[in-house]
Amino acid sequence: MFDLNAELAAIALSILGGIGTGLSLLWVKVINPLVSLINNQDYFKQSVEEIKKELKTNGVNSLKDAVINLNSTCDRIEKRQRVIEQRTKAALHYSNEALFETDAEGRLVWHNSHLCDVTMKSDSSLEGYDWVNSINEEEREEILAEFLSCVKMNRKFNRSTTTTDGTRIRMAGYPYKISDDMHGGFLVSVSLIKEV
Repeated sequence: MFDLNAELAAIALSILGGIGTGLSLLWVKVINPLVSLINNQDYFKQSVEEIKKELKTNGVNSLKDAVINLNSTCDRIEKRQRVIEQRTKAALHYSNEALFETDAEGRLVWHNSHLCDVTMKSDSSLEGYDWVNSINEEEREEILAEFLSCVKMNRKFNRSTTTTDGTRIRMAGYPYKISDDMHGGFLVSVSLIKEV
């Protein structure tokens, strides 16, 4: 009889241990996180209210006010940049030097009127890569290859050549960068070489 009672006690103790383990797992996995979530509910409500305040303009220092101020500052900088660009283009247009600008691939995107005078070409005949057609045909391919190499390598271009009408010219191109990893193109000056 002693063995039966001991065995029943061991079974009862195992059942109680299993129930205790189950209850502790229930506490750790379900009840404790739920209680923690309920306790944190006030914190979440307060955080949401603070975020809502930041997203409403109050005229002083909310996040939305900062974005509005940044936007107006960017607009002013953009307008000023356009004015500076227009002034620069106007100054270059009236320069005594024949000038043209290319994009990062070497295509002509802008030129002043003196370039037409030096090359004896019209505005429309200088577009894109057509500016090369104003160079003597024998040197054209070599000069274009050297120019494109300078554009790709972002280095200065300096070359003397002859135009199609036999005029000696000197071309000097200076690369400019838009950012550290991207260059914008070339500003090229073309000047007559005076024979001595």
